[in-house]
Amino acid sequence: MNNLISNVQIMEDPEYGVILVCRNLELADQFEDFLTEKHSVLFHIKLETNQVSFFFGKTNTTSEVKELFNQFMLSS
Repeated sequence: MNNLISNVQIMEDPEYGVILVCRNLELADQFEDFLTEKHSVLFHIKLETNQVSFFFGKTNTTSEVKELFNQFMLSS
């Protein structure tokens, strides 16, 4: 599990708000399913070659997104 978490970074950008970057494409796909199927969380996604970025905007805090990701990891 620690290896999976090491592939995730949560940051706050002044323009875009909270961003979760996942460098594990399979984990990112599972997290997207978790967000859309089990939670009513608004987010935008940006697909890149080796990573997926989840943009949560300015209405969420880094601690809220971290807690959401922790819930996802516990449910997996």
